[in-house]
Amino acid sequence: MGIRSGHLFESAPHLLAIVERARGLPAMQTAVVHAVDPVSLSGAVEAARKNLIVPVFVDPRAKIIAAAQANSIDLSEFRLVNTEHSAAAAAEAVAMARRGDVQAIMEGSLHTDELMHAVVDETKALQTGRRISHVLAIDIPDFSG
Repeated sequence: MGIRSGHLFESAPHLLAIVERARGLPAMQTAVVHAVDPVSLSGAVEAARKNLIVPVFVDPRAKIIAAAQANSIDLSEFRLVNTEHSAAAAAEAVAMARRGDVQAIMEGSLHTDELMHAVVDETKALQTGRRISHVLAIDIPDFSG
């Protein structure tokens, strides 16, 4: 079963305000790390279609291609960077950001601690004089708790 195009943004109306604020800004070159599941892969492709990001998928090539084929997602227009596994994908994304090849890193289907370990690594980290931030936005419309 594939994910219907546009579904991710339509199903999260409270997050549309964030998307609207980004409209009109240039799309950012974004390393999408280990997007080998339908939700993270579809989300990155949908963000590209909405001109929010220019994704560079950093994953084990066989896994992302299998996920794309299983969900009828065409990756032919996107750059794929092959890595051995999720930890290697995180390390490569950080290296790409350090070199200036990408301006942002987007988490796919790896654990946050695995990605952040690469981001804050003492020898290869993204160290600047600025504070680091990580955002996780969740919209649960029917939750009244």
